[in-house]
Amino acid sequence: MNKQQGLKLSVIALVASLAIGCTSTNPTSAPQVSPDGMELKKSTRSTVAYKKEGVDFSEYDKVQILPSAVAFKKNWKRDFNRNQTSLSTRIRDNDVIRIKADVAELFDEVFKDEFGKDAKFPLVDKVSSNTLVIRPAIVDLDVAAPDIKSSGNVKTYASDAGQATLFLELYDGVSGEILARILSASVAGDNSHYQWATRVSNRADAKRMIRKWAQALRTKYDEAHMAKTN
Repeated sequence: MNKQQGLKLSVIALVASLAIGCTSTNPTSAPQVSPDGMELKKSTRSTVAYKKEGVDFSEYDKVQILPSAVAFKKNWKRDFNRNQTSLSTRIRDNDVIRIKADVAELFDEVFKDEFGKDAKFPLVDKVSSNTLVIRPAIVDLDVAAPDIKSSGNVKTYASDAGQATLFLELYDGVSGEILARILSASVAGDNSHYQWATRVSNRADAKRMIRKWAQALRTKYDEAHMAKTN
């Protein structure tokens, strides 16, 4: 990751942590108007949503989904390794890079699957008029029990796969004008009991979490077009 990408993710992570942080204790403390002029539409313990006044999403009949970016929770690697008694179970830089790449690939796969289900609103690689651009990121990623390569037969048990915050921005494809911003914190798995965490189970839990985000956005997109035809 180059310096510019790292700076962008740092800014995104800061905005996300501030927005989610303030709503987790007081849902009414999110600013009614964002610094870039968007109006607050939703503010709960886990979700903050802003929308530009007067935007009609029914005008957008094509969607471009940009490659997602992923950033771990601050000091995640250090905090995880602090509790490890064996060198073989500690997270290394290549583990962090691999997990980020896996999560980004899974995110892109799920979102494109959800938005590719209706031929009336095709996914496109290049923008033109009436193209809605989705720029996604996952920030504050906290993997509870990462499956790492170890020389020993180590099993890790956890009640959930971890947590993450979705940072989503919607743009007009031609003008580049920002139309909406959504932040949503979620827990992957969230089981009531401890279970053996593996790369397979972590991926399955993460996929369900991402699918939930994708379906929620797709539902809102479809509702905008249904309202126009009714």
